Amino acid sequence: MTKKKIAVLGGGSWGSVLANLASLNGSEVVLWMRDKKVAKFINEKKENQKYLPGYKLDKSLVASTDLSIISSAKLVLFCLPSEAFREVFLKSKNFISHKAQLVSATKGVEEEGFNLMSNILEKNSQEGQSIGVISGPNLAKEISLGQLTGTVIASKNEKLRKHVVKVFSSNYFKVYTSEDPYGVELGGTLKNIYAIACGIADGLNSGENTLGMIMTRGLAEMSRFAVSQGADPMTFLGLSGVGDLITTCASPLSRNHAFGKLIGVGFSVEDAKTKIGQTTEGIKTLKVVWKKAREEIVPM
Repeated sequence: MTKKKIAVLGGGSWGSVLANLASLNGSEVVLWMRDKKVAKFINEKKENQKYLPGYKLDKSLVASTDLSIISSAKLVLFCLPSEAFREVFLKSKNFISHKAQLVSATKGVEEEGFNLMSNILEKNSQEGQSIGVISGPNLAKEISLGQLTGTVIASKNEKLRKHVVKVFSSNYFKVYTSEDPYGVELGGTLKNIYAIACGIADGLNSGENTLGMIMTRGLAEMSRFAVSQGADPMTFLGLSGVGDLITTCASPLSRNHAFGKLIGVGFSVEDAKTKIGQTTEGIKTLKVVWKKAREEIVPM
Protein backbone atom coordinates (compact mmCIF):
# COMPACT_ATOMS: atom_id res chain seq x y z
CA MET A 1 0.00 0.00 0.00
CA THR A 2 1.13 3.55 -0.73
CA LYS A 3 1.95 5.51 2.41
CA LYS A 4 -0.39 8.42 3.07
CA LYS A 5 1.39 11.74 3.56
CA ILE A 6 0.68 13.57 6.81
CA ALA A 7 1.72 17.17 7.46
CA VAL A 8 2.12 18.57 10.97
CA LEU A 9 2.47 22.34 11.25
CA GLY A 10 4.22 23.40 14.45
CA GLY A 11 7.55 22.14 15.75
CA GLY A 12 6.95 22.38 19.50
CA SER A 13 6.66 19.43 21.88
CA TRP A 14 3.02 18.61 20.99
CA GLY A 15 3.59 18.79 17.23
CA SER A 16 6.75 16.68 17.49
CA VAL A 17 5.00 13.96 19.50
CA LEU A 18 2.02 13.73 17.14
CA ALA A 19 4.27 13.74 14.06
CA ASN A 20 6.33 10.94 15.56
CA LEU A 21 3.29 8.83 16.45
CA ALA A 22 2.08 9.05 12.85
CA SER A 23 5.52 8.26 11.46
CA LEU A 24 5.95 5.23 13.73
CA ASN A 25 2.59 3.98 12.40
CA GLY A 26 3.93 4.00 8.86
CA SER A 27 2.71 7.35 7.50
CA GLU A 28 4.98 9.59 5.47
CA VAL A 29 5.24 12.58 7.81
CA VAL A 30 6.56 16.09 7.28
CA LEU A 31 6.95 18.42 10.27
CA TRP A 32 6.87 22.12 9.38
CA MET A 33 8.38 24.77 11.65
CA ARG A 34 9.82 28.29 11.44
CA ASP A 35 13.17 27.58 13.13
CA LYS A 36 15.77 26.43 10.57
CA LYS A 37 18.24 25.34 13.25
CA VAL A 38 15.71 23.08 14.95
CA ALA A 39 14.62 21.61 11.59
CA LYS A 40 18.23 20.92 10.63
CA PHE A 41 18.95 19.25 13.98
CA ILE A 42 15.84 17.06 13.68
CA ASN A 43 16.83 15.89 10.20
CA GLU A 44 20.41 15.16 11.23
CA LYS A 45 20.01 13.84 14.79
CA LYS A 46 16.32 12.77 14.84
CA GLU A 47 15.67 14.74 18.01
CA ASN A 48 13.89 18.01 18.83
CA GLN A 49 16.53 19.14 21.28
CA LYS A 50 14.83 22.51 21.92
CA TYR A 51 11.44 21.18 23.09
CA LEU A 52 11.81 17.44 23.74
CA PRO A 53 15.47 16.65 24.46
CA GLY A 54 16.17 12.93 24.63
CA TYR A 55 13.03 11.89 22.71
CA LYS A 56 14.13 9.87 19.68
CA LEU A 57 12.17 10.67 16.53
CA ASP A 58 11.43 8.12 13.82
CA LYS A 59 14.15 7.95 11.16
CA SER A 60 11.73 8.60 8.30
CA LEU A 61 10.23 11.79 9.80
CA VAL A 62 11.27 14.90 7.84
CA ALA A 63 11.39 18.47 9.21
CA SER A 64 11.25 21.55 6.98
CA THR A 65 10.74 25.31 7.04
CA ASP A 66 9.28 25.26 3.51
CA LEU A 67 5.47 25.30 3.51
CA SER A 68 5.26 23.87 0.00
CA ILE A 69 6.35 20.51 1.43
CA ILE A 70 2.77 19.96 2.65
CA SER A 71 1.24 20.09 -0.84
CA SER A 72 0.48 16.37 -1.22
CA ALA A 73 -0.64 15.74 2.37
CA LYS A 74 -3.93 13.89 2.87
CA LEU A 75 -4.17 15.11 6.47
CA VAL A 76 -2.88 18.46 7.76
CA LEU A 77 -2.57 18.84 11.53
CA PHE A 78 -2.13 22.30 13.08
CA CYS A 79 -0.15 22.36 16.37
CA LEU A 80 0.52 26.08 16.54
CA PRO A 81 0.19 28.77 19.21
CA SER A 82 -3.27 30.31 18.80
CA GLU A 83 -1.78 33.76 18.13
CA ALA A 84 0.03 32.38 15.04
CA PHE A 85 -2.73 30.01 13.89
CA ARG A 86 -4.58 32.28 11.45
CA GLU A 87 -1.40 33.68 9.88
CA VAL A 88 0.18 30.27 9.27
CA PHE A 89 -3.05 28.69 8.02
CA LEU A 90 -3.67 31.48 5.51
CA LYS A 91 -0.08 31.17 4.27
CA SER A 92 -0.39 27.40 3.97
CA LYS A 93 -3.79 27.45 2.21
CA ASN A 94 -2.31 27.72 -1.26
CA PHE A 95 -0.27 24.54 -0.72
CA ILE A 96 -3.00 22.39 0.85
CA SER A 97 -4.87 19.97 -1.40
CA HIS A 98 -8.60 20.66 -1.72
CA LYS A 99 -9.15 17.04 -0.66
CA ALA A 100 -7.02 17.26 2.48
CA GLN A 101 -8.52 16.77 5.94
CA LEU A 102 -7.77 19.65 8.34
CA VAL A 103 -7.36 19.04 12.08
CA SER A 104 -6.58 21.55 14.83
CA ALA A 105 -4.60 20.44 17.88
CA THR A 106 -4.37 24.02 19.22
CA LYS A 107 -6.11 24.97 22.47
CA GLY A 108 -6.91 28.66 22.26
CA VAL A 109 -9.32 31.36 21.07
CA GLU A 110 -9.10 34.58 19.09
CA GLU A 111 -10.46 37.64 20.87
CA GLU A 112 -11.99 39.27 17.79
CA GLY A 113 -15.19 37.41 17.01
CA PHE A 114 -14.50 34.78 19.70
CA ASN A 115 -13.14 32.37 17.08
CA LEU A 116 -11.87 28.96 18.11
CA MET A 117 -9.25 27.47 15.78
CA SER A 118 -11.82 25.25 14.05
CA ASN A 119 -13.86 28.39 13.27
CA ILE A 120 -10.82 29.83 11.48
CA LEU A 121 -10.46 26.61 9.47
CA GLU A 122 -14.17 26.46 8.62
CA LYS A 123 -14.41 30.07 7.47
CA ASN A 124 -11.26 29.95 5.32
CA SER A 125 -11.05 26.38 4.02
CA GLN A 126 -11.85 25.19 0.51
CA GLU A 127 -15.22 23.68 -0.35
CA GLY A 128 -15.40 20.00 0.54
CA GLN A 129 -12.56 19.96 3.08
CA SER A 130 -13.47 18.14 6.30
CA ILE A 131 -12.43 19.64 9.64
CA GLY A 132 -11.77 18.20 13.08
CA VAL A 133 -10.14 18.93 16.43
CA ILE A 134 -7.90 16.86 18.71
CA SER A 135 -8.01 17.54 22.44
CA GLY A 136 -7.57 15.72 25.72
CA PRO A 137 -5.32 15.27 28.76
CA ASN A 138 -2.19 15.19 26.63
CA LEU A 139 1.08 16.27 28.25
CA ALA A 140 3.62 15.85 25.46
CA LYS A 141 6.45 14.89 27.81
CA GLU A 142 4.51 11.92 29.21
CA ILE A 143 3.49 10.74 25.73
CA SER A 144 7.16 10.90 24.68
CA LEU A 145 7.93 8.51 27.56
CA GLY A 146 5.33 6.04 26.29
CA GLN A 147 2.97 6.55 29.22
CA LEU A 148 -0.65 5.52 28.65
CA THR A 149 -2.63 8.47 27.29
CA GLY A 150 -6.10 9.07 25.84
CA THR A 151 -7.19 11.79 23.44
CA VAL A 152 -10.33 12.70 21.48
CA ILE A 153 -10.74 13.39 17.77
CA ALA A 154 -13.96 15.31 17.22
CA SER A 155 -15.55 15.97 13.85
CA LYS A 156 -18.89 15.89 12.09
CA ASN A 157 -17.13 13.84 9.39
CA GLU A 158 -16.96 10.12 10.17
CA LYS A 159 -14.29 9.44 7.56
CA LEU A 160 -11.98 12.00 9.16
CA ARG A 161 -12.55 10.54 12.64
CA LYS A 162 -11.69 7.03 11.46
CA HIS A 163 -8.62 8.26 9.59
CA VAL A 164 -7.20 10.10 12.62
CA VAL A 165 -7.77 7.05 14.86
CA LYS A 166 -5.83 4.91 12.39
CA VAL A 167 -2.99 7.41 11.91
CA PHE A 168 -2.21 8.15 15.57
CA SER A 169 -3.36 5.19 17.70
CA SER A 170 -0.79 3.03 19.42
CA ASN A 171 -0.67 0.63 22.37
CA TYR A 172 -0.09 3.61 24.69
CA PHE A 173 -1.85 6.45 22.81
CA LYS A 174 -5.60 5.78 22.68
CA VAL A 175 -7.71 7.86 20.32
CA TYR A 176 -11.44 8.13 21.05
CA THR A 177 -14.06 9.84 18.87
CA SER A 178 -16.73 12.51 19.31
CA GLU A 179 -19.31 14.22 17.09
CA ASP A 180 -19.16 17.43 19.19
CA PRO A 181 -16.10 19.30 17.89
CA TYR A 182 -17.16 22.61 19.44
CA GLY A 183 -17.58 21.09 22.91
CA VAL A 184 -14.30 19.17 22.68
CA GLU A 185 -12.42 22.26 21.55
CA LEU A 186 -14.00 24.49 24.20
CA GLY A 187 -13.05 21.98 26.91
CA GLY A 188 -9.41 22.06 25.85
CA THR A 189 -9.45 25.84 25.69
CA LEU A 190 -11.31 26.71 28.89
CA LYS A 191 -9.48 24.36 31.26
CA ASN A 192 -6.27 26.41 30.88
CA ILE A 193 -7.92 29.20 32.91
CA TYR A 194 -8.41 26.89 35.90
CA ALA A 195 -4.94 25.41 35.51
CA ILE A 196 -3.53 28.90 36.08
CA ALA A 197 -5.79 29.32 39.13
CA CYS A 198 -4.62 25.97 40.55
CA GLY A 199 -1.02 26.94 39.89
CA ILE A 200 -1.49 30.17 41.82
CA ALA A 201 -3.06 28.23 44.70
CA ASP A 202 -0.11 25.82 44.62
CA GLY A 203 2.34 28.73 44.70
CA LEU A 204 0.51 30.16 47.71
CA ASN A 205 0.75 26.75 49.47
CA SER A 206 -3.02 26.38 49.55
CA GLY A 207 -4.32 22.98 50.53
CA GLU A 208 -5.91 20.14 48.56
CA ASN A 209 -9.35 21.47 49.56
CA THR A 210 -8.66 24.62 47.56
CA LEU A 211 -7.54 22.73 44.47
CA GLY A 212 -10.55 20.43 44.68
CA MET A 213 -12.86 23.43 44.90
CA ILE A 214 -11.24 25.22 41.95
CA MET A 215 -11.39 22.14 39.72
CA THR A 216 -14.98 21.22 40.64
CA ARG A 217 -16.39 24.72 40.34
CA GLY A 218 -14.22 25.18 37.24
CA LEU A 219 -15.89 22.21 35.58
CA ALA A 220 -19.32 23.68 36.36
CA GLU A 221 -18.30 27.04 34.88
CA MET A 222 -16.79 25.43 31.78
CA SER A 223 -19.97 23.44 31.14
CA ARG A 224 -22.21 26.46 31.74
CA PHE A 225 -20.22 28.64 29.38
CA ALA A 226 -19.95 25.95 26.69
CA VAL A 227 -23.69 25.26 26.73
CA SER A 228 -24.29 28.99 26.22
CA GLN A 229 -22.15 28.65 23.08
CA GLY A 230 -24.04 25.63 21.75
CA ALA A 231 -21.89 22.72 22.99
CA ASP A 232 -23.17 19.43 24.44
CA PRO A 233 -22.78 19.49 28.28
CA MET A 234 -22.13 15.72 28.30
CA THR A 235 -18.89 16.31 26.40
CA PHE A 236 -17.45 17.86 29.57
CA LEU A 237 -17.72 14.57 31.44
CA GLY A 238 -15.25 12.99 29.01
CA LEU A 239 -11.51 13.09 28.33
CA SER A 240 -11.57 16.50 26.65
CA GLY A 241 -13.50 18.00 29.58
CA VAL A 242 -12.98 16.73 33.11
CA GLY A 243 -10.04 14.54 32.02
CA ASP A 244 -8.07 17.43 30.56
CA LEU A 245 -9.09 19.71 33.44
CA ILE A 246 -7.75 17.35 36.13
CA THR A 247 -4.49 16.66 34.30
CA THR A 248 -3.71 20.29 33.51
CA CYS A 249 -4.73 21.62 36.91
CA ALA A 250 -2.75 19.03 38.86
CA SER A 251 0.44 18.58 36.85
CA PRO A 252 3.62 20.67 37.20
CA LEU A 253 4.33 19.62 33.57
CA SER A 254 1.44 21.87 32.46
CA ARG A 255 2.71 25.26 31.25
CA ASN A 256 -0.45 26.97 32.51
CA HIS A 257 -0.10 25.42 35.98
CA ALA A 258 3.61 26.28 36.05
CA PHE A 259 2.84 29.87 35.02
CA GLY A 260 0.23 30.19 37.77
CA LYS A 261 2.61 28.82 40.37
CA LEU A 262 5.21 31.44 39.45
CA ILE A 263 2.56 34.14 39.95
CA GLY A 264 1.66 32.56 43.30
CA VAL A 265 5.24 32.75 44.57
CA GLY A 266 5.56 36.39 43.54
CA PHE A 267 6.73 36.64 39.93
CA SER A 268 5.23 39.32 37.68
CA VAL A 269 3.21 38.19 34.68
CA GLU A 270 5.97 39.19 32.25
CA ASP A 271 8.73 37.52 34.28
CA ALA A 272 6.63 34.35 34.59
CA LYS A 273 6.08 34.30 30.81
CA THR A 274 9.81 34.66 30.22
CA LYS A 275 10.65 31.90 32.68
CA ILE A 276 8.16 29.48 31.07
CA GLY A 277 9.66 30.18 27.63
CA GLN A 278 6.75 28.72 25.64
CA THR A 279 3.22 29.89 24.83
CA THR A 280 0.87 29.87 27.82
CA GLU A 281 -2.53 29.82 26.13
CA GLY A 282 -4.51 30.31 29.35
CA ILE A 283 -3.37 33.93 29.80
CA LYS A 284 -5.10 35.10 26.64
CA THR A 285 -8.03 32.69 27.04
CA LEU A 286 -8.74 34.08 30.52
CA LYS A 287 -9.16 37.63 29.20
CA VAL A 288 -11.25 36.62 26.18
CA VAL A 289 -13.59 34.30 28.10
CA TRP A 290 -14.08 36.80 30.94
CA LYS A 291 -15.14 39.44 28.40
CA LYS A 292 -17.45 37.02 26.56
CA ALA A 293 -19.03 35.74 29.78
CA ARG A 294 -19.85 39.29 30.89
CA GLU A 295 -21.31 40.16 27.47
CA GLU A 296 -23.58 37.11 27.48
CA ILE A 297 -24.35 37.21 31.24
CA VAL A 298 -22.91 33.76 31.97
CA PRO A 299 -22.06 33.49 35.71
CA MET A 300 -18.36 32.65 36.04
